[in-house]
Amino acid sequence: MQVTFSIELGIREIRQLTGFVKEKHGVDFSEYALTSFKRRLEGFLCANKFSMETLLKKLESKEYLDHFVGRIAVSATEMFREPTFWILLKNIYLANIFKEQPKAKIWLPMCASGEEYYSLVILLKESGWLERSEIYVSSMSDETLEAIQRGWLENDKLEISSKNYARFQGVGQFTDFYKKTGNDIAFDKSMFVRTKFFKNGLEFDCDLPHMHLILFRNQLIYFIPSLQYKVTDMLHVKLTPKGLLALGILEEIDMSVNSKYTLLNKNESIYQRKA
Repeated sequence: MQVTFSIELGIREIRQLTGFVKEKHGVDFSEYALTSFKRRLEGFLCANKFSMETLLKKLESKEYLDHFVGRIAVSATEMFREPTFWILLKNIYLANIFKEQPKAKIWLPMCASGEEYYSLVILLKESGWLERSEIYVSSMSDETLEAIQRGWLENDKLEISSKNYARFQGVGQFTDFYKKTGNDIAFDKSMFVRTKFFKNGLEFDCDLPHMHLILFRNQLIYFIPSLQYKVTDMLHVKLTPKGLLALGILEEIDMSVNSKYTLLNKNESIYQRKA
């Protein structure tokens, strides 16, 4: 009979882990929303059949920390998620950027998987903007960056991603951009040539040019309010005057606390840095 492995963590154990990782490696999870972080941590332990003691021993290693960080992050579940966002991004916001700028600089920080990035490069390619783009993709995990650069998408995400592309009203067929490889699909890597991939965490201490657009969707909800403010404040510095920050539809910037942005679209949570 197969025995199901389960574990229930208390706050004390979670604080033990976050304190250890911060002290040992300088990676700070202490301001992540407790409920969602607890759920992901328990899921990781169950999937690997680890006790907390075993995990802490493994996290002595920088290499294992990289693996852990990549697995504990919240991955996107589909491409062209919330298709109305991608329609507006293409027809209004990116169209205006390319009308005013010879090149668009776009950053996707803290990526946990490739779905947002693949959606973006497909949009840019079929719109004829890819050659005029400088794209930057960062993640806390080298393992995650390597996975994104492989260009693979799990087969079980194909159906919903194809439907989202159709709702996005792409000009071609979704099949134009990938080839079937066993149980997965592999995207055309020629779309990645305008992209720089690099490791970076929530400190955003990377030396980058100012961005015309930052895609940081569906990530703020996993932070407590103090970290949400810090993150949006740090991203503000990375934007050009009137640069755009796109968040998830369930996320928002508290304008009474952070007045450095103008809300452009409430439904899609698109903000603009004040000049």
